Amino acid sequence: MTLPENFDQNEWFIIIGVVITYTLVILFPKRFPLSMVILVMLFAIICARVTDHMMASPAVNYYDIMDTGSYELFDLLVYIFYAPFSYFFVYFLEKFKIRDYWQIGYIILWSFIAIGFESVNVYFDVFNYHEWRLTYSFPMYFVIQIMTMLFYYFIKHHYYLLKNKQ
Repeated sequence: MTLPENFDQNEWFIIIGVVITYTLVILFPKRFPLSMVILVMLFAIICARVTDHMMASPAVNYYDIMDTGSYELFDLLVYIFYAPFSYFFVYFLEKFKIRDYWQIGYIILWSFIAIGFESVNVYFDVFNYHEWRLTYSFPMYFVIQIMTMLFYYFIKHHYYLLKNKQ
């Protein structure tokens, strides 16, 4: 992994963003066991990495992450930056006890939040679009939010199933 050619606003944005979001994760009241938090956050990192591999790879090249099309250290930090948002997604899902049809609205709301977050990333040159438009991201986020919710319910079910067996 290479270091960035120029250390500019996108690297500072990622560093400050990682510090702020992980500080919030630590400061929020605990709602889940640590193992579930780690799994949900790893799931977000994997979803982001796989999606970017499909959309930003040299074969497709809809956008670049950070300064170049090649993989650098701060690309990894970008994925680490995504993880707290999945945590907040399931955190508020549980805090406000979002159930039934309200979950659809919740997923739509968080898809718009993700679009807003992506637009800030574009402003700070974290993403540099070639043939991509911000509006294309909405269906991607919508599907990823559904997958995150299903994954969370899956691990929650199995966590409490195993816990009750002990």
